[in-house]
Amino acid sequence: MSEMDLTERTVEGVSAVGLTGELNIHTAPDLRRLLMKYVKKGEQNLMLDLTGLKFMDTSGLATLIEAQLKVEKYGGRLVLFGLDAQIREVFDVTRVSKLFRIYATEEEALEAVQQSPG
Repeated sequence: MSEMDLTERTVEGVSAVGLTGELNIHTAPDLRRLLMKYVKKGEQNLMLDLTGLKFMDTSGLATLIEAQLKVEKYGGRLVLFGLDAQIREVFDVTRVSKLFRIYATEEEALEAVQQSPG
């Protein structure tokens, strides 16, 4: 069985969730539960740190898409950063990278969410 660790922190008032390990059919439900907690609170800005993510399958991708769509419904912003080449390829090959705001670094992601809404 694979493992994924989730960490929560706040960076300059913005919630950030870090994913380390593998996001797959076994670990995606844990991420979904955590992200839905933020959705239920109506969190306006949420950053996902994928720096430590080593593998992601389609169930993981589906979880991220669901969170993105729910956050957008109430005008919030979900941004991703720190994707390595393999993880980025999953987004590009499946053509869902256009659904997300993806940044190279935490600093870029933070700047993006702190700018004017929308």
